[in-house]
Amino acid sequence: MKILMVTPHVPPYQSANALLPHLLGEALRARGHEARFLAYGNGQRRMDVTFIRRRAGSRATRIPQALEALETWLRGTSLLRWADLVHIHSNTWMNQVAAKLAGRHPLVLTHYGTEIWHYDGKDPMFRKLNARARHVAFYSQALLEHARALSVPLPAASVIYPPVADVFRPIDARKREDVRRRFMSRDGVLLLNVKRLHPLADQATLLTAFARIAKRREDAALLIAGAGESESALRRQASDLGITERVRFLGLVPNEEVADLQCAADLFVLSSTLEATPTVALEALAAGTPVVSTDNPGGIELHRLFGKDLVLAPMRDPDALAAAVLGFLESPRRTNQETNDLIEERFRIEGVVTRYLAVYQKALVS
Repeated sequence: MKILMVTPHVPPYQSANALLPHLLGEALRARGHEARFLAYGNGQRRMDVTFIRRRAGSRATRIPQALEALETWLRGTSLLRWADLVHIHSNTWMNQVAAKLAGRHPLVLTHYGTEIWHYDGKDPMFRKLNARARHVAFYSQALLEHARALSVPLPAASVIYPPVADVFRPIDARKREDVRRRFMSRDGVLLLNVKRLHPLADQATLLTAFARIAKRREDAALLIAGAGESESALRRQASDLGITERVRFLGLVPNEEVADLQCAADLFVLSSTLEATPTVALEALAAGTPVVSTDNPGGIELHRLFGKDLVLAPMRDPDALAAAVLGFLESPRRTNQETNDLIEERFRIEGVVTRYLAVYQKALVS
């Protein structure tokens, strides 16, 4: 089978709609299939990736969109002659143009979050994209239910949870201690957040909560891995709170190093106000690290699956978040065997690619 993945990003970009297509493509090739990518970017040309340049300028004029559409049309045409099936990841202008260009090709669509959470019913092309797809996969049950509540056209739909890369696994005690020593000069408690620095990730609440934690736990340190538009404001906030020496902003970290961080941390703290299924929380659990999450939709859904290994706190409430973290630190531990078993059963790439292959096969014959 030849699958064309149309996705906004590819690695080293670490968003969900970069990592799932990448992992899915690797797993499909391992099973004897072929996968190529059409993506935004200015990266070096790769055999399996065709890049569309994202145009700058006022998008209100429609000129950048027109140029992107023309390039998508020109570059996508040859890819479609090669492909048996098109898998659209998320919703962008490039994706909508590629879907229209696909014509009678079987179309599978995956929704990650933003395109559904912020859907206002005013985009007819988005409705046509969903109606045109032979199957629509959702990153979470909450996302699927929200789409149905908004009357998004769904000829066939299911929930396929995101995969966790194999690099996210517990490591031995000696290696874990070596990683911790890179970030802590003495014994203590290591907290971790990995997200784009963006208002929806709400690291501002996390920093305020950590200031309260730091007063109670002089041995606590916080690592924040990620880059984004909120970085300057967050650094100023950390300085104003007097926690600069206890907080490290690591910037964008390669996925292999993120795995080491997830293993080394005592607790992963997710402060987001909106999530479908937060892959970073799954990565922490797969690495053996429990999670404190705000009660965003994805956090609630994972709490139902993983129980006490993922504790909830109210969103935008630094006191409650601090209390949840401090409560865990009274008797710290690693994740339990049930969590490990569930990760292996439902969240590793082998299971995810099997589910998508079943969707592809049905799309090809329907």
